[in-house]
Parts: sequence; C-alpha cells; structure tokens
Amino acid sequence: FVEQMQRLQRVSSLTFLAAKQGRFSRPSHAYRAMTSLTSAYNNESRNSTFVVAAAALGLGVSSVLVKDAYADAQAPQEATEDPYAKPTTVHPLPGKIILYQYKVCPYCCKVKALLDYYKLPYQIIEVNPLTKGELKWSTYKKVPVIKLDDEVVLDSSAIMSRLAADVAAARLPASSSIQAKPASPAPAADQPGFFARLFGSKPTPQSDDDDIPFHGVPADPAALTHDAIEELHWRKWVDDRLVKLLTANIYKSWDDSVETFRYITSQTNWSWGTRELARWIGAILMWQVGKRLPSKYGIEGDIREALFAAIEEFVVALDTRAFLGGSTPNVADLSVFGVLRAVEDTPTFKDIMDHTGIKPWFSRMQDVVGPSAGFVEAL
Repeated sequence: FVEQMQRLQRVSSLTFLAAKQGRFSRPSHAYRAMTSLTSAYNNESRNSTFVVAAAALGLGVSSVLVKDAYADAQAPQEATEDPYAKPTTVHPLPGKIILYQYKVCPYCCKVKALLDYYKLPYQIIEVNPLTKGELKWSTYKKVPVIKLDDEVVLDSSAIMSRLAADVAAARLPASSSIQAKPASPAPAADQPGFFARLFGSKPTPQSDDDDIPFHGVPADPAALTHDAIEELHWRKWVDDRLVKLLTANIYKSWDDSVETFRYITSQTNWSWGTRELARWIGAILMWQVGKRLPSKYGIEGDIREALFAAIEEFVVALDTRAFLGGSTPNVADLSVFGVLRAVEDTPTFKDIMDHTGIKPWFSRMQDVVGPSAGFVEAL
C-alpha cells in the first residue's frame, strides 16, 4: 500500500510537470507518457503498473473531455427551451427523487439548496468525474441530472423552475388556474442526457412551511412583474457571472486545486485507488483549466477582487431586505446560496465572508434552508 502510494505520488509529480507544459492535449499523448512512466516504475508489481497506467491514460482522456464539458456546461439543452421560465403545466410532487451530482459542483448545489429548503427528501448519487459510470444508463453525461420518480430532468435552472412550480401548485387551492399533470409520469430514462460535473415516501408539505411562496418567472414575458424581472436577472447572474468567478478562484493555484479535490474525494465511498486517481488527475486538470478561465470569461485584474466586487453587487441589491424575495427566499436567493455553499470548505469562501457584506444574508439563508434533506443509500 505504501509503495503504491509513493509510486502514484511520483507519477503525479511527473504528470504535473507534463501537464504544466501542455503535453496532454490528446489521449494519445497521455498513452505515450503512460508507456514511459510505467516502464520506470514497473519493477515490483503488475497491479501497480495498472494503477499508473490508468492514471496516465485517464489524465489524457479527461484533458479533452473536461475542456469540452466546461465549454458547454450551461449550454441550452434540447429538453428545455427556457430553463428560467415558470412551467405552465405542473406535476404532482414526486414520491422518489434521485440526484446525480459532483460534491462541489455549483450547479448541483443550487438544486440541493432548493430541495433542502422545500424539505423534499432526495437520494444522492456521487458521480465519478473520470468514468461517469453512475450515468451509464443515460446518454447525457453532465451533472446535475435528477430523476423525479421515472422522469429525467436536465439543467440545474430548469430543475429548480420545475420543482418550485410543483411545490407551489401542491400548496394552492384546488380551484387554482394552473392545471396539474396526471400523476403517472412517462419513463424518460432514454432522453438525451456536465465537468469543465436519489428518497422515500411521497413528501407531505409541513404546516410550518405552508407560507413559502414561489417567486417564479412567468412563461409569458408580458406578465413579468418587477419582482420577477429582478429574480430572473439574479438567477442568470449566478450562472453567467458568479459560478465563473468562483471556479476561477478555487482553482487559481496548484495548492487550491489539490485542496479542493482532497475535499471532493474525501466525501465519497470510492476505493482508495479511485479516490487517489480522481484527486490527482482532477487537481492537475482543473489547475490547468483554472489558469485559462480569467481570459476565457473576461475577468480583468485580480480575480479575487473581481469576485468580491460581484458579491457586493448582490449585497447592494438586497438593500434592507432580509432576502431578495423579501421576507422569504426566492429561487434567486437559493441559487446564490447553493453556489456559495458549494465552496464552503475552501479558502475562497472564508475570504468572501471576511471581505464582503454577504455574511449576515448567508447566515439567514442557513437558518431557513436548514439541514440537508439528502441521503446516500447504504451499499
């Protein structure tokens, strides 16, 4: 075990240097590197050779896949024309919810914040960012993916719009003009199915949550109120600005990348070998991606200061309100909270709390969202 760890660490150092020089633009490059590396450390064990080979090959393949995934992480999906629109047709609350996620994926954490706030129990399935084997049933390989009973819903913003509308409809009188869809969703596991990537009985709304409103964005633009326009602006701001700034910051240095992936992999039940591969390959890849993000996203100057300035924009918008939604959070509040909570165990988060005025709002959000409603099913 110790020898394998030492061997993997030596290979990680070599692949780190190779990645730094940009030598893994294609899987074939990684394969050639794999051959050299495995020859150097092939004296004791074929099993060790396999681990090293998998690390090198995974690095090459993932270098291409990660680049592509980040390029279209939030591209419009065929399944949803406008992910921010309030659905005109609602559905009964699902009896079983399964969320396929990466632990610190900001888009996944947006969805979790909404599920936790509405107290909807959900099963969590952690997706291996290298193999994505947990999504082998789907042609869509990005996260989050959510199953609502037998129906598959894609895109974090579309998922939040859908669930918020369904919760609101479940709490409306029977005379509501919004018509609910019959309670037998058609299977959609074969619908078209994200890195740069769930349950119990049918939940019954609790009486102390009955006053939670839905601040949705109507499907008809002409029907937009001032509050709806404001909410739409900040929901798009989260996806178009905040997520990009946070990603550029948490992967801005090698140490930040390693620390982030140490945390990610520590939250899984993967085997030691799988955790180490994901940790080191992920750290190398995202360190490389992180260096390119400022220019790609048009972030000028110090990226930490740019993040602080963006957070302050949201704080100013709050003005004297407890939440953007007023006395209770709206979907934009939950989106901002979820994305920030995704990096809660990083130095970036501590700096945000220390250098901006967001902390009082974040504390209020923690109180109203409450503990996680998610669970990991025992193996």
